[in-house]
Amino acid sequence: MHLLPFPLPCWLTRLLLALGLAGCTAGGGGGIEEGTASYESGGQRIKVETFFPAGEGRHPAVLVLYGSGGALVGKSEMTDFAKRLAANGMAAYVVHYFNRTGTLAAGDAAIDKHWRTWLATVKDGVSFVSTHPRARADSIGMFGYSLGAYLAVAGATMDNRIRAVAEIAGGIFDELRGRAVRFPPTLVLHGNDDERVPVARVQGVLQDARRLGTEPEVKIYPGEGHRLSPAALQDASDRALRFLKSHL
Repeated sequence: MHLLPFPLPCWLTRLLLALGLAGCTAGGGGGIEEGTASYESGGQRIKVETFFPAGEGRHPAVLVLYGSGGALVGKSEMTDFAKRLAANGMAAYVVHYFNRTGTLAAGDAAIDKHWRTWLATVKDGVSFVSTHPRARADSIGMFGYSLGAYLAVAGATMDNRIRAVAEIAGGIFDELRGRAVRFPPTLVLHGNDDERVPVARVQGVLQDARRLGTEPEVKIYPGEGHRLSPAALQDASDRALRFLKSHL
């Protein structure tokens, strides 16, 4: 299937909706334009779901990275957040980095095997976004959940194009601890009873950031696990939105 690389006016996306290629939905700030695009990484096509404020012009941009459930589990929350970003004047890009390895969902073995490849795929995604006609190259951020949070933090500590990161239930890959060369403004959101990524992983983020003279914002949710309750998720989404708007 040919993936459309440019944002489309709503009248055309309504036509393409019937073909399953794009969508146009109402939202805050005059509406949201939804579509799809792609870029190449490692010889593979990487799908990107795009969400833009309606109209023309460039906007602060956020790469949105799903967790180990990929497009199967938890992606709807990522899509919902991308729509909120667009409704608040930002361009959002949900990057299907699993396309690089043909992965549907990842367990520990797959993560150990592929995380470096996915990190390279996300870096290529930053390059794609930085040249996209709806994005401001000087105002790029990342939002990630779980595995996506690990990739967002890792990418941001190596790529000076990333201006801010908001992450939920993430940390720093063991191999990269102590190797960060930069640390942009970072928001850390984590459940205190996270059974998948223990809250102690937050300390790894703090230690690397402090070594470089920065102090992340941190919110720990008492009694919350790896997947936040609806109330905690709403609060986390609100905080992430405010944080990214203030730094991009």
